[in-house]
Amino acid sequence: DAAAQLKMFETLTKDIRGRADAAEKLGLSQTGLAIYGLLGLLNVPGGKARDDAESPYGKPDEAKTALAGLLEEHLAPHAGIVDWQMKDDVQREMRKVIKKHLRAAAYPAERVDSLAEGIVDLLKRRPSA
Repeated sequence: DAAAQLKMFETLTKDIRGRADAAEKLGLSQTGLAIYGLLGLLNVPGGKARDDAESPYGKPDEAKTALAGLLEEHLAPHAGIVDWQMKDDVQREMRKVIKKHLRAAAYPAERVDSLAEGIVDLLKRRPSA
């Protein structure tokens, strides 16, 4: 039983280190990597994770990497507002910023709203830096 738990802990540790390594490889923070993951899921049929032997995030996409970093940078001031998770006007402004950048990056119009909502939800669940 203890050996099985140790093996599960080892697997979890490898997974966490793998994500940190993937973020570093892309030049993103952990939050930026999470946004990158959401941006990547947009192009996968059914919105499921990619099956790529190189990385769980698929092959690096420079445009998505840049967009994820840009979104994180532009959302940081909003996320720095005290209790922003409870303030609808701040969240609305965040979605507005996200949508502006997604449209500029030529994301399909029918997916922009749901992706903006998903990114705001993701930021709500991430610990503040």
